[in-house]
Amino acid sequence: MALVDYSSDSDDAPATTTDPRDRDNTPRPPKKKPRTASPPRNPAPRSGSRPGSGPTTATAPISKLPPLPPTFHDLYASTVRTAPCDDPALHQGRTRQTPHVPGLWPSHIYIDWRPPPPVHAFLCERIAALHGVLSLQGAGGSEKKVITGFLQSDVGVPQPLHISLSRPLALSTEEKGRFLREVEAAVSGTGRHDGGGGGVASFGLRCSKVEWHRTVESGRSFLVLRVRSSSGNISSNPGRKTSESNESDEGKKEDEGNVNPELTELLRRCNKVVESHGQPGLYRWAEEGGKGEEEDANKRVGEAFHVSIAWSFAEPAEELVQATEQVFGNYEVTGKIQEIEIPVEGIKVKIGNVVTHVTLRQFGRTSGKGTKNLLGL
Repeated sequence: MALVDYSSDSDDAPATTTDPRDRDNTPRPPKKKPRTASPPRNPAPRSGSRPGSGPTTATAPISKLPPLPPTFHDLYASTVRTAPCDDPALHQGRTRQTPHVPGLWPSHIYIDWRPPPPVHAFLCERIAALHGVLSLQGAGGSEKKVITGFLQSDVGVPQPLHISLSRPLALSTEEKGRFLREVEAAVSGTGRHDGGGGGVASFGLRCSKVEWHRTVESGRSFLVLRVRSSSGNISSNPGRKTSESNESDEGKKEDEGNVNPELTELLRRCNKVVESHGQPGLYRWAEEGGKGEEEDANKRVGEAFHVSIAWSFAEPAEELVQATEQVFGNYEVTGKIQEIEIPVEGIKVKIGNVVTHVTLRQFGRTSGKGTKNLLGL
């Protein structure tokens, strides 16, 4: 009586049964024979797969390794310098807002965002569509009206985007260590620049619209995603003490109508550290006004935060604005834009080519170290 040759989960198992008398004791050759007797077996459908979508002949194995921590990317956040001096020809005609000075360290405080693959693909497709519209209008051929995206590199590698919390800075070697410690203390609520409040808690943002933003310093226009808080704290300051004092009441009143109270609080603390080192603060223009206009100033600051997705030397004239409205302004695209979410669990402090991740306080935690090491621990 022949033994039953059960099917195996291994791909080395033959597709048809054979008589055991035909087998010998010689080992199998390492090379697999092509399977032609029967079609490949269909694996069990995964949960969430669409019924009737057809057989899957090649299924990628699920890795059991944990994902890389976000801080891993900080090791490769800097580009390679190809010249010992600033050369606009090497940077698509761009010039530094703060010229490089030997002995000073270019620095920046920002929130890092890596769009998920579906969001990245959607934004790339919209920018490509904008290129097409400008080409049909005859504007795409003008060198000044060429649009350059921030979403991917020249070889198609996805690039991180950011929300600035400082201007481009220049720190001396003697002060860069103290600067980093003061930013960490201000964010965690343990320093002299936190305004007497606790640590800023993690929060979420949601994109609201797409528009052009011109900066005089850089001589460029930026296509930006405006953002607003999605944490439900529109009328409260997340970093100030919630006591019954007059100071707390005034702080809450100032934040009325501010669409980004968390970002405004982070910027307030970062600006205090930056200005204590003799550097200019960010969005100080929005705070210009007479006494008693703090509420309007906070509102203007809250509306200034954005994520840049492309840039151009062209000014946002009527032709460019109309083309952008045609690509991004329809109901379906606007709905997708407003569904984009940006979680904020920390900020980045870049000094030279070294990036430090400073974590925000998690809900339910009132203290703890603010920085993470390479493994995110």
